[in-house]
Amino acid sequence: MRPSCCNGLVQFNTYTWAGAYIAVWLVNHPSPDPSALAQILHDHDVHEPTATTAEAWALRPWAQQLRDIFEAGTVTGKARLADRLLVASRCHPRLISHGPGLPFHLHYAPIRAGLIPRVKALTAAGLAHAIDDGAGSRLRACARAGCGSVFIDTSRNGRRHYCTVRCANLVNVANHRRRRRQAAGPLTSSGSAGQAAVAGLEPASFRGDADRVHPVASLTTAAVHAEPRARPAAAGR
Repeated sequence: MRPSCCNGLVQFNTYTWAGAYIAVWLVNHPSPDPSALAQILHDHDVHEPTATTAEAWALRPWAQQLRDIFEAGTVTGKARLADRLLVASRCHPRLISHGPGLPFHLHYAPIRAGLIPRVKALTAAGLAHAIDDGAGSRLRACARAGCGSVFIDTSRNGRRHYCTVRCANLVNVANHRRRRRQAAGPLTSSGSAGQAAVAGLEPASFRGDADRVHPVASLTTAAVHAEPRARPAAAGR
């Protein structure tokens, strides 16, 4: 299913993209609490989502490999990395029904394999689905230096560069102050009055819609720092 637009945001297939949103959460929570991990898996209808502390910590190296996809500079690079993870996770999609009358859906690893293999296969498949849907360029790392968060750009124009409004504002404020300093020029003893005048100016409004970020709730409550919005009820993965 190709993405469609609604209320200015791109709406992605919640079923095939579940693994991509879980991947975002794992990357942004490198030392996950097992109960929080279980909750995010439950929110995306993962079958038997209970996680132990050992399982949560065992996913840390995998989270770094997921990060590499978001940080890759080209869609081709993202695709190659995602393909490697499909192989590494032994992702073997199967159509499964959990009982008579229940719909068939994809499982990417057998339930008996355990939580870690299932999460690996699901997140690899989710990012692969995103790239296959033509949204590879929307798998991004926040452009603010030092942030480190990743996100899925669901803006209509696909030009979002920051994980949250807060990060966008911090960058815009820093750029505004830098422009002020440049406009003031080098200060001399006779320039102290000019410095005081510059310091007393009101902050300018932020510039550029491309640098503004719509407060997207499809990712963790502050885009990447909390849980993604709960998906419609569906059969477990």
